[in-house]
Amino acid sequence: MSEIIINPDCFLESHTPEKLLHREKEKSQLLNNLKNSVSTLVYGVCGSGKSSLAKYVLKQVNSEVFAVYVDCAVYQTTYSILKEIVPRAQFILCRSNYELLKELKRELKKRKFIVCLDNYEKLKDKDLIKKFLLLGLTLVLITDSEENLLLLTEDVRAKLSRIKLQPYTIDQTFDILKNRAEKALAKWTYSDAIIRKIAEKVKGNITLGINLLKLAALNAENEGKKAIEESDIPQVDDCPVKLNSDEKVLLKILKEWKSLPASRLYDFYVQNSRYPKGQRSFRNYMQSLCLKGLVRAVGEKRGRVYEIVEVEENASS
Repeated sequence: MSEIIINPDCFLESHTPEKLLHREKEKSQLLNNLKNSVSTLVYGVCGSGKSSLAKYVLKQVNSEVFAVYVDCAVYQTTYSILKEIVPRAQFILCRSNYELLKELKRELKKRKFIVCLDNYEKLKDKDLIKKFLLLGLTLVLITDSEENLLLLTEDVRAKLSRIKLQPYTIDQTFDILKNRAEKALAKWTYSDAIIRKIAEKVKGNITLGINLLKLAALNAENEGKKAIEESDIPQVDDCPVKLNSDEKVLLKILKEWKSLPASRLYDFYVQNSRYPKGQRSFRNYMQSLCLKGLVRAVGEKRGRVYEIVEVEENASS
């Protein structure tokens, strides 16, 4: 089998690029905030580089302070998050949140802490954010939607600076994917045309673009090819996108009907879901599907209509 992927670690979700392309302004702002102990909300659509930005900046300040990144999609409970944050927690016999918080207070007397909570909306106890701020931690909160600010109390929101990441352009996406290809793939196994084709498909979603590049390389390897060809690039709809069970139900309904008013779509969702959620959760699910480029919202509020985004449209836009 030919070897196209020579550095698979570059395709891992945990990978932090050596260069953070096309985010100079945001990088400077976040770095300045953290140096001045200003807690910050970083938000933007899926694949806009929020996690990469935070990890990159945390790495830069880690020599001066204790900086730690926690993904709340993985660590959702207060106990599990504290175990990640408190230094040497695995060696300390702390059996409760209270004991871990006491240990954290002791550590805070020695040095400054910066904690990044990615996907903070997944936290089971949002009050933990307020506790961290009261203890004197500097926080970086990451989420896909500014609306998730409403999950926080007004006094917490008032303490947060905000950085919004706009979607990457096709040219910016091309630059980032080419940089990743240079690190991950063997020389001469891809072309600028292949990278450009992927960049056009993913509409600025770097996470999706990197996944497509990886799958295309694997497809070419499995076929014994020496280089990636256009036929090796999966359709966007074939590339795994993380959807919860409710989002899958909603997407299935829209694929059948193509277009539905929000109220009627919700009625169908209630009929087809085993454990249907309320209107607020429904709106959050639809916003998530829109951000992932799978659904389009037309109109406002009561007159809103949701339309499925066809695969062919994704590939040609």
